[in-house]
Parts: sequence; structure tokens; C-alpha cells
Amino acid sequence: MTTSETERVNAAVQRLRRAGLRNTAARRGVLDQLAHAVGGRGHLTVNELYRALLARGVAVELSTVHRVLRQLVELGIAHTVPVGRTTTFGLADDAHHHAVCGTCGDMRQLPAEAVAASVAAARAVGIDTELSGQAGGVVVYGRCARCLTAAG
Repeated sequence: MTTSETERVNAAVQRLRRAGLRNTAARRGVLDQLAHAVGGRGHLTVNELYRALLARGVAVELSTVHRVLRQLVELGIAHTVPVGRTTTFGLADDAHHHAVCGTCGDMRQLPAEAVAASVAAARAVGIDTELSGQAGGVVVYGRCARCLTAAG
């Protein structure tokens, strides 16, 4: 597992190159933003990525951001997590799972060991959690403490 943002982006760029894709400004910008997002909830929506790229001075169209994300997901460099009616994107370089508040969308990453029993149970009933050689993920939905208190 790589730990710094730079290491994570460099590893992703190497995977892009092995797939025959160039390291364009749009791809690099998306990778940089996804690597930087780890400190927060770890995932961004397409619109959040788009706005962040524009704020950094990366001239990119929204359709390009969509296309780059689709490529990254197809290559297993990024993955998606549905949150409400939207989809968020995160780097898929570290095996992890997600806990998502279904009310406010707050997301926390769970280490692979935390849901190992669920993954084993899925495999035992014939559901393989490994997709195209990339680590699959479990998403647990519930309500965070803040939303539980507010609903109180």
C-alpha cells in the first residue's frame, strides 16, 4: 500500500501507462484530487471533482471528467460508492470498505479486516468479491451519530 498522495498518484499513472493511456492534464488532475480526498471522506462526486479542477486552473470540460472517471473505474484505478442518488469516486489502490450515512451522506472507510467475515460469507454462498482482479468492496449503510441525534 502506498501512503503519500504523490506515491498514490504515481502508482496510478504507471497503471495508466501500462494500459496504453497518456498522462494528460485532465487524468492527472482527477488522480491528484482523488488522492487528496483521502483526508476527508475519501471520495468525491463528479461535480466536486470538476469544481476542484477548475479552482486549480485545470481547463477541463465536465464531459471529460466523466470520461476520465469511467476509464479509471474500468482499469480498476478508481471505484464507485453510491451515496443517496449520486455516485462518489475514490482511488482503489488500498483494499477497504465503506460505511455511509444514508441521511447526510457522510462516508467513512473501513479496513478490509473489519468486514472479512462478511466477505467470507459472500464467497461461501457463491458471490466472489474480487472483480477483474481488483478488490471488491462492501458498503454498509446506516445513520451517523449526528443524524441519529438530530432525529432524536
